[in-house]
Amino acid sequence: MMIKLTMPLLVAILLVGCTTAEYPITSGYNKINQLTKVETGDLTQFGQQKLTFAWYPGRGKTFLPADSNSALLTDYTENAITKIMQDKGYIFTYNVQQADFLIGYGLAVESELSDDQIFNKVGSNLGLSMSHLDPDKFQKGSALIAFYNPQTFQTEWQVLAQGIAKVGLSQQARKDKIAAVMFSMLNHVPAN
Repeated sequence: MMIKLTMPLLVAILLVGCTTAEYPITSGYNKINQLTKVETGDLTQFGQQKLTFAWYPGRGKTFLPADSNSALLTDYTENAITKIMQDKGYIFTYNVQQADFLIGYGLAVESELSDDQIFNKVGSNLGLSMSHLDPDKFQKGSALIAFYNPQTFQTEWQVLAQGIAKVGLSQQARKDKIAAVMFSMLNHVPAN
């Protein structure tokens, strides 16, 4: 009887001592903030046997309009992925030979890379519908994160996501949106 009474108190004390990482949250879930994802591969070795990661050579591919600042969006993406993985207990290394796995990613908008082209490159397709939105105000955005074997460069796991990208967002809003999307995409990666 005493154990039944003290367990909730013990759990509450443990929860109070836990820390959380802050990630921007999109304002509500609706048709504009919808994110559709598909994962392929195996994460069972991650969190147990795989601790260090490095960037895949030529790590990021972007298919963005010429008027977007691809370098800045790449920087936002790499910083977000690195922070999320480090918060999960993984260790970043610049040395590809010392890494247990490599991370690569891609960013695209529909005007620069169609669903058919994504399928041909990645082997997955989500086909998020944009028919309900004004194409002058919104575009379909796609993001891919993949984990590779550092010896064979074969994909071990990947997640493809599509969502609605609002045209004309401020740089801070884009940074926040990228961080939230990357967090959602990496959600199933186990902590170390």
